[in-house]
Amino acid sequence: MAGNHIPLIMQRLAQIVTEDRIRKYSAFLIVKIIVILKIYGVSYRSSKYFFNNHREFMELLNIKDIPNFRTLSYRSLRIDWHYINAAIIDMIDPDNDSAAVDSSIVKTCRDTTAQRRRKNKKYKDNESSWGYGTMGYEYGRKVHAAIDTDSLSIQEWKVTTASVYDKTIAFEMIDSIRNYNYILMDAAYDSSDIYDYIFENAHAIPVIDTNRRRGIVEDRLSYNRKLGIELRKKESSRYKLR
Repeated sequence: MAGNHIPLIMQRLAQIVTEDRIRKYSAFLIVKIIVILKIYGVSYRSSKYFFNNHREFMELLNIKDIPNFRTLSYRSLRIDWHYINAAIIDMIDPDNDSAAVDSSIVKTCRDTTAQRRRKNKKYKDNESSWGYGTMGYEYGRKVHAAIDTDSLSIQEWKVTTASVYDKTIAFEMIDSIRNYNYILMDAAYDSSDIYDYIFENAHAIPVIDTNRRRGIVEDRLSYNRKLGIELRKKESSRYKLR
């Protein structure tokens, strides 16, 4: 990214980051420093060397020195980067179009190791468990995420044990993307309570794949699930005509 984009980014950050208390290095300053380092691919350890060789950034930030790498590392872990990222996207494109919610199992050991531990009933990771994924039953943890489909930026995420059902965490993910026009989900989320939650708590149209095992039985559909399916079909046909 060209250096002339930095001032604009700093201006947008000024509208997002708020200060919670008085400190030597404000949260706003820490965020600006870290963003510049990330843009140029510079590590925290090399931050002083980088800024000393780019005095224009020191002038832009109106500082004479920057925190050491330990301070940057410590403070970065306490910054809500998901909120900042989502706020920047909302400023760039306030009419957000679509977001997606999904989850995936991350294996914490080899399949052979997992099977051996299962046989011996000796597990070393209390946060891992067996869960059903795209490849059948797998051992590990599960990552749940809500993303902006245009920028692929993460709006919210959470890690659980693999046995947690996708839709159990879906409500938290939906909350983070409630202002999008469409929320895309696969068949694992095809249930009446998901449709109910989106219609009652978000400003979005749910676009959810139909669970083939459940199918669509007209006289057994809840009102919101039926409405969601009808809206999905309507939107799909509208895009096909374009």
